[in-house]
Formats: sequence, structure tokens, C-alpha cells
Amino acid sequence: MSTSITVRRYLDKQDVRYATASYSGETQDVFKNGTKAINPNQIAKAIVLKDLRGLLMAVLPGPNHLNLETLNRQLHRNLQPAGPEDYHSIVADCSPGIVPPLGEAYGFETIVDDGLLNQDLIYFVSGNSNELVRVSGYDFQLLHSNAWYGNTFSDITAEESESKQTQPNGIAGNKANLKKQIQKINNLPPMPTMAQKIIQLNTDPYTHAEDLAKLIETDPSLSAQIIRYAQSPFYGYQGTVTSVRQAISRVLGYDLVMNIALGICVTRPFKTTPHGPLGLHSFWRHATYSATLAQGLCNIMPRKIRPLTGTAYLSGLLHNFGFLILGYLLPREFTALNNAISESPDTPIAELEERVLGGSHTELGRWLMETWNMPPEITVSVAQHHNEHYSGPHAEYSRLVYLADILLKSQDIGDASTEEVPETLLESMGLTSDQALAALEKTIQGSEELDTMARQLAA
Repeated sequence: MSTSITVRRYLDKQDVRYATASYSGETQDVFKNGTKAINPNQIAKAIVLKDLRGLLMAVLPGPNHLNLETLNRQLHRNLQPAGPEDYHSIVADCSPGIVPPLGEAYGFETIVDDGLLNQDLIYFVSGNSNELVRVSGYDFQLLHSNAWYGNTFSDITAEESESKQTQPNGIAGNKANLKKQIQKINNLPPMPTMAQKIIQLNTDPYTHAEDLAKLIETDPSLSAQIIRYAQSPFYGYQGTVTSVRQAISRVLGYDLVMNIALGICVTRPFKTTPHGPLGLHSFWRHATYSATLAQGLCNIMPRKIRPLTGTAYLSGLLHNFGFLILGYLLPREFTALNNAISESPDTPIAELEERVLGGSHTELGRWLMETWNMPPEITVSVAQHHNEHYSGPHAEYSRLVYLADILLKSQDIGDASTEEVPETLLESMGLTSDQALAALEKTIQGSEELDTMARQLAA
């Protein structure tokens, strides 16, 4: 059987470009593991549900499992899994057990997990058990223009994670094997288009604030987040900010807006589970606190050795980027590490990573930063933020993040291995212990605003 007639007609009606790809084996295995060329997080699958109001199709990332409790809470419904007999006649042009995740094509009310929204490419079953359809992420959203969008109502499947954690050499066996796993992945995500445009703009010596504002304003979501930042009490602006131009000229400045926008954009494609010590909620809470504190510490360093404030902020925001990459590219390994940290919260993160992965999030982060040709200051911060003794190029940024993380550890935020601030570190940054603690106190005073920012970034 070829692509179902209903799917073909719907794609053609919507004027969507698409291609097909064949796969072998069981469909459920493809959902769970993807193929050599396709990351499972790029595969959309459908689950049909029912209640007294009728049938509903839930569309979610391939390796995830549906969290019915969360979905019912979001929709205020009492949905339960539907049986094939409930919808067989609706998808009669498809192979048995194969349901394309195009609810609107078949007349289903549909809800799409927002974990699928930031993928550049999306794959889904065509109706034939051995064929996938590929469309752009933009076109996938177009195909679901009348669907509901749910706030992460699915979780990464945790099957086998416990047994994998107990393997003597960890999941990857050793560092070389972890690196090989990443190198085998043919579809490393490209840098998001908006992030590329921001970097290109920043390298143009003739660019000015108006160019940056115009670029950001092409993305309504990014514009709204920049305006929210400018209205934050951290920046002390008493007036009203209603545009990106005002955010740049009156409050944040060109450099900081550039780096905030870049940090938001490069992380958009990477969606993991929202739960656990490495989940999106915890990740973004740590990232926003670390970025704000790194910026605050930077501002009180002696002028002669003070690095760029915007770059310091971006260093704090992205320093744990490796965790997002792990969750995106290797969801099973991510789940195992997430569980291990939950079970042993007092064990240093480096020890758990070696035990479970045979590698570290700093290595993963550095590999992608280098692949994307990100600014070297950020690459160093990602790679060296746990290394107290790093003294190479751009060490001032990794030191800021290292110090911020140690200070935040006293507030039970982040993954630093100690709360004790080395005097030699403070001396190298021209800071005193009292100054560092005052910067921490100022950051914590803004916790309500930072927590709100973190929730918005995790959504």
C-alpha cells in the first residue's frame, strides 16, 4: 500500500511540499529509536483518545509516552485511549494499526504537543507501515492550523533506564564511545535560522540598533520575551516598554539584547521532558539565575578586567547547553542520568555522568558549539564552567559562570559540587567575598521575576 489517499489529498490541498522515506522493522520501534538518518524526536505519532464528547487525536514526539492526567487537566476532559474499533472506519485507507498524525485530514479534533513545534523537519507515518512522510516544521504547523497546542503533555519514555544505570561502564561505556554515538548521528540539528541571522548581524561592522530591532520584530514570540526582560525590575526602568526599539535604546542596550536573543533562539529546537533535575523547568531556572548573577558579578568587576556584560549573560544562559543536547539526541541516556541525579542528589554531577554516560554534558555542549561556530567565549564557558583552574583564552567568562554556580548552590540551584568560594578565584576576578554575596542577594531578591522568565522559556 502507498501513502494513504486521504494523506496525499490533504497535503496537496494545503500545497505542502513533502517527500517520503522507507523504513524497515516495527513502526513502534521507529517511533522509539528513529532510524540511522532520523532522530526519533523529529517523528510525530498519533494516539486516538475518546470520552463522552467524542474522539480526539493527540500528536506527540515519537519516543514520548502520553501523560493522560496532564492532558485531561489542560483540556478539562476525561479522555481515555480509544480502541481500533472506535476509529477503524475513519482511517480505512491505512494499513492496520497505522494512524497518520494528521487529525484534520481525517476529521479528528486534534491537540499537538508543543515539543514538536521547534523542529526544522517532521516525519510521520504515511498510512503505509513502511513509509514516512517528511515535511518542514513550518508546514507541519500549517497542516495543524486548527489544532489545539498543548504544553508538553507527554514525557520521554523511561523504559530500560534503571537497567542501563546499573551497567558497570554506564550506557556509553566510556568517553570515546559517547563521542562516537554523537558522531554517528547524521542529523545534528542545524543552527536555527534566526540565530544565524543574529550572528551575521553581529559580525557586520556597519550594523546598528535599528537593524537588530527590525530583525527581532520579525519574530513575535522573541519580541515579547525581549520586552519582558526590559520590564524586569532588575533593570530598574520606571517607564513602560512597548517595543524592541525601546528595550534596546532605553533599558537593555544593543549588546545585551543581541545576546539574550541569541541565547533564546539557539535553544528553541531542544525540547526535553519538563520534569526532574535536568528537565526543562529546572534547566531554565538554573540558566536564568546563572545568567543574571553572572551579569551582576561582571558589572562589579574592576573596569580594567571587566568582560562584556552581554556575553557574560549569554555564558550563564547557555553554559549547561550540553544537557539539552543529550535530551534531544540521546533521550534514553538523558532519562537515565535524570533518574540517577534524582536518586543521588548529593553525588557530584561529574561522577554520575561518568557512571551513567561515560562522558559529560560539557563535552556534548562544546561539540555542538564548535559545530555551529558559536562565539569562542561561549564555547569556553560551556566547556570549562566546572573547571576552577582553567586559565586559557576567555577564562574570564568561564570563571564568572563557575562563581555564579557556586553561589547559587547555597540556594539549592544548579549542579555545582561545592558551596565554598575559592579565595584565589575571587582575587583573579578583582572581587571580595562581600561583593559576591551582595550580587547573589540582589539576584535572589528578584526570584519571582526570574522564576516567571524561566517558566516562559520552558513552555
